[in-house]
Amino acid sequence: MKYFIGIDVGTQSVRSSLINETGQTECHATRPLTVRNPHPDHYEQSCSEIWDGITRTITELRLQVRSDTWSRVRGVGCDATCSLVVCDREGTPLSLSRDGGADGTVLMWMDHRAEGQADRINNPSLLSPSSSSLKGEGPHEVLRFVGGAFSPEQQPPKLLWVKEHLPQVWDRAVHFFDLPDWLTYKLTGRPIRSQCSVTCKWGYVRHRGGWDLSFFAGVGLGDLTVGQLGPDVRLPGSVAGVLERGVADELELGHDVRVGVSLIDAHAGALAMLRYGPGATSVSTSSMGIISGTSTCIMGLDPEMRFVGGVWGPYQDVVVEGVWLYEGGQTAAGSALDHVVRNHPSYTSDVSYETLNTDLGIRYPVPYDLHTVTRHLHVQPDLHGNRSPLALPWIRGVMYGLDLSCGHDNLLHVYLATLQGLCFGIRMIVEALSKEEITFDKIVLCGGLARNSLYASILATVARLPVVVPDDDNLMCVGSAMLAQAASEEVPLMEVVHRQQSEPMKSETSYPIEELIGYYDAKYEVYREICNSQLKFRNKMNNCD
Repeated sequence: MKYFIGIDVGTQSVRSSLINETGQTECHATRPLTVRNPHPDHYEQSCSEIWDGITRTITELRLQVRSDTWSRVRGVGCDATCSLVVCDREGTPLSLSRDGGADGTVLMWMDHRAEGQADRINNPSLLSPSSSSLKGEGPHEVLRFVGGAFSPEQQPPKLLWVKEHLPQVWDRAVHFFDLPDWLTYKLTGRPIRSQCSVTCKWGYVRHRGGWDLSFFAGVGLGDLTVGQLGPDVRLPGSVAGVLERGVADELELGHDVRVGVSLIDAHAGALAMLRYGPGATSVSTSSMGIISGTSTCIMGLDPEMRFVGGVWGPYQDVVVEGVWLYEGGQTAAGSALDHVVRNHPSYTSDVSYETLNTDLGIRYPVPYDLHTVTRHLHVQPDLHGNRSPLALPWIRGVMYGLDLSCGHDNLLHVYLATLQGLCFGIRMIVEALSKEEITFDKIVLCGGLARNSLYASILATVARLPVVVPDDDNLMCVGSAMLAQAASEEVPLMEVVHRQQSEPMKSETSYPIEELIGYYDAKYEVYREICNSQLKFRNKMNNCD
């Protein structure tokens, strides 16, 4: 039996797993990560803390297994959030914090400090004539492949912010990395980029020649070079190299252990979900994958290239070769729910989503009564902007129907209405995709919110699709280990998928509740009107002077 290490660097923790060649988890280890929020909309992490978490968790794996098992580790794969790391000539990560703090070497995916830069990139009329070649022209073709607009979560706006606000960093920068690619660099010493990272977050369009420097020149980044962005772009799961000798010695792994080219964390989960596809010769394009944790990523695969307004993509070959990926998302999902619940006057440390679900079931034993108790309480939970399909980072949350209540029953109602609002946001994305004939017959759900049975039930009814929740909360690490296996054996990633393809050993499926469809249709229309009202009110207040 051969073994592979899958590393998953998420928002809140580093997770490492030892996975065997059949895709089964042998052991697992986790370390928490610190998120710095030194200023509003600024979110940072530390490269050194992340690397320390990786080495510690891999050491914990080694201590959990026999030495002969550890000696059969053949590969390492990794995924991480789509965050920004900038390195100097020696490969040292530079601080991206406005105050220069050493713990701010990762500018996180959820950081929105570059909203103004995103506005200018998406609207050439706002660009400075001295810094742009697009002044007075329409949007660049590259924008078509990100749903029509770059988000401040993606890297071009962040790069422009760094150039404008941290010139001392910009002048020293030799490598600009997405965090998954920095991990590959750290493991191997080779500045290889993943087709996944650069396509989804940087504006790389493979079938149009890859890097288009005219785009960067047009938005004020004309001094960027392909050398800084990454001249060596490879498919996920291809060979990045072997472990750098010092890293191999530190981890007590062989010097011949291969490293697979990385994926973004949600995309690693999507890769692992492909094992639950229809058969051994095809990729499932009928299932929508949803990875729902701090944020939510909604992913669909299609053999055709299509353009969907407000939905990122079409992305070519970013999970597996031969299909296009369409990616929607909610910037704040689990984090929005946590914020609403934990800031309620009746919240205590004894409250959990499990206890809230139990209390709702006791208080309202009839399902229709439970779901409809929020008939006149509506929550639009985009507390950190709308990623898709509105693509408006400035939108904020709305709660409609407040009264003077602040007891436990009110907490139950607010919690339920927030769950419903999150599901309405997903329905908007499903509808945007379906308008372009990208349709699905089920949702496969993983991540932290997947463990919430009430959320899955509401989602099934709101989206009118069965929601399948595999009994496996380790899909990101499994996906990363699949990258390692493909690299170790030098086989296409889809071959690894096909070998492991099966039905989930255990899963739970929620189906639409027919008697609630009319109710949720009406409530969804209210949700849409609340979204539209934000546009109307913002325009009114922006033009009141």
